[in-house]
Amino acid sequence: MDAKKEPTIEEKLDLIRSRAVRFKIKRHDLEDAVQEVALYLLTFETDPATANRASESTILTGAIDLRLKQWLRTKQRYQDMVDRCGAMLPCGDELLCESSVEASDAALDVAAVLADLSEFEQRVGRMLSEGRSAYLIAQELGVGRRAVNTAIEVIRERFTKAGLGSGELA
Repeated sequence: MDAKKEPTIEEKLDLIRSRAVRFKIKRHDLEDAVQEVALYLLTFETDPATANRASESTILTGAIDLRLKQWLRTKQRYQDMVDRCGAMLPCGDELLCESSVEASDAALDVAAVLADLSEFEQRVGRMLSEGRSAYLIAQELGVGRRAVNTAIEVIRERFTKAGLGSGELA
């Protein structure tokens, strides 16, 4: 058994910050990333049996790097979704009464589909719209990935049946 003491919370936070800087996370996003990774580390435990004789600091650094990569992917997916939605918005000259009627009809259709979803499916849909992955949603809701994937399929089917987003939900 290793006689070294476990790093303190402050030491872990400093390590997270230094790793985030190496990942070129911008200053305005740094605390969000640190908070996300710190929450993950609260439940993280090293398993010496699977560590392949790596030191605890090496294992901790690997876990932090993995979580930071996940955070960056989630942030990028969210930004891509925002960009896609922004590209679908009409420009100033393109605003016509007809298109606003179509938009309000679509909004009513979306609201009807959402109202028919279960509470769990609505939560999954909200979290997806915030850019979270199925893995993160399952972890945050305390359910299996299969349950989240099933909810995503139900959401996809309902929107497709309503004629909304046929195959656009990814």
